[in-house]
Amino acid sequence: MKRIDWKVFVLLGIIVSVAVGFLYGTGILGGDSGDPGSSGDPLASTSYADGTINRRGQELDARIVTLEAKIQSLENEIPQLAGGDIDPDAPAGSGGGGTGATNPTPTNPGTTTPPPTQGSPITLENVGKTGNVTSEVVNLRESASTSSNIKRRLSPSDTFTITKLENDWYQVQLSDGTVGWVHGPLVRVR
Repeated sequence: MKRIDWKVFVLLGIIVSVAVGFLYGTGILGGDSGDPGSSGDPLASTSYADGTINRRGQELDARIVTLEAKIQSLENEIPQLAGGDIDPDAPAGSGGGGTGATNPTPTNPGTTTPPPTQGSPITLENVGKTGNVTSEVVNLRESASTSSNIKRRLSPSDTFTITKLENDWYQVQLSDGTVGWVHGPLVRVR
């Protein structure tokens, strides 16, 4: 009787192991139990989890970009509807909220808040003069755009010096040294 060499035995073992693994992994021997991470296969590889997280993150990033574009579009419409850079978050009846339309006040039913008064004509001659805003709540912005960040909110009692004119925007400096931009139609020059 001939003796089987141990090398042949090991080689046959490797071949059988690879074949069984292949058949099990393709589902022929029942190895297909579902997607990784599902109830059928609760264990998921790190690469599968990372890929899923990255795909979901990209979907969310795309949705954020879409929502930010919608927000920007709506914010750009507010000044046109309100007649300037009036604060859309101001309480109703303050003269700064919403579209600048009339709003009933709870203290005197049937009365309305008038739309903001018109400011002074926007001219280069106003640079160096003092002024204030014409509405109850007006945004002081970082740059001459309704899409720029709001530095603070101004009321008619806030006085400032006009330091620069850019398009329909005045750069102003408050008495405390704060510098920002106010939409020109909302400024009354003294």
